[in-house]
Amino acid sequence: MGRTGTTRRHALIAVGGGLLTACSSEGPDPAAVKKAEDTGRLRAARDSRALLGEYDAVLERHPDLAAALTPLRTAVAAHVRALAPADGPTPSASASSPASPSPPSPSATAAGTLALADDPADAVKSLAAAERRTAAAHSAALLDAPPELARLLASLAAAGATHVYLLTKGSVS
Repeated sequence: MGRTGTTRRHALIAVGGGLLTACSSEGPDPAAVKKAEDTGRLRAARDSRALLGEYDAVLERHPDLAAALTPLRTAVAAHVRALAPADGPTPSASASSPASPSPPSPSATAAGTLALADDPADAVKSLAAAERRTAAAHSAALLDAPPELARLLASLAAAGATHVYLLTKGSVS
């Protein structure tokens, strides 16, 4: 007489069958994935453009920091370009020209860094805080991002953390 009820073997067969069914189903809708990626890219690009505006404001107010800040600003401009949707328009020209100051974005105004101190060290501290915010935003966004965008956001968050280190403990003062 056979056993009745659930046995370990029956449970494993049921789970295995469910996994095979799940693996053989169609994946997510490609159009939905593309839309999610484009939306995520635009949101992250907006955050990076705001950071770029903050660099421009600091460089305009404290041109003596140009040697130390221009490489970091150039990297942020590259981040903005990398976040542009693959088939979409490229971000504004200010992101590609490291020397041209552009007016800071509204989110830079909201962050309060436009009221830059006359002290260059305080301006650098505000840039470090802006980098920290942007890196945190990229880190938070990668949790819901499609895989390719998640990898890019993780890289940008790591670069932002490096910028924070350079601005706070590096040679920028």
